[in-house]
Amino acid sequence: MKRRIITVFFILSLIINILLVGVIIKDSREGNLGDTQLSYAISDYEGNPEEELIDVINSTNNELNIAIYNLDNEDIVDAISAAAERGVSIRILADGENTENEDSKEIFNELEALTIPIKINTDEKMHLKLTISDNQTVVTGSFNYTKESAKDSQEILLTVADSDLASSMNDTFNELWNSSDLEEW
Repeated sequence: MKRRIITVFFILSLIINILLVGVIIKDSREGNLGDTQLSYAISDYEGNPEEELIDVINSTNNELNIAIYNLDNEDIVDAISAAAERGVSIRILADGENTENEDSKEIFNELEALTIPIKINTDEKMHLKLTISDNQTVVTGSFNYTKESAKDSQEILLTVADSDLASSMNDTFNELWNSSDLEEW
């Protein structure tokens, strides 16, 4: 019980810190959260991170930018593929080391066949877990897009619907995307 309470306090602290960073980034809001909508899912505790992420991907209409440390979850890949097939513009940044295993190679080749641009970071560990949907919604947390994270690990996924934060994160994503440290898949 004590561990669960500590976990809840840690998660609340993480959410509050993310909100504070969001307020600093969006200084024009003067501390007002306005139309910002937050939701979170914690494996085996509150909600389902995998389902929440898939819901965001499935609701994307125009643009999906993903920076992910590890991707081998077929349900998430299916949602990304379906988004590409319905005309969503998608870009994926991935960690170079994690794209080397056979499951990941197959998945990234599958995504590339859908003309999804993929870049990998071979210079250093790229440990991000970030999805930006339609320049409106940011998804982040500890949740890797893997079978293990969905089934065997306790992970958190935070979804923030806020166009200012999403725009700022997209700017950062674009800087990473244009970095000379990345290689084309």
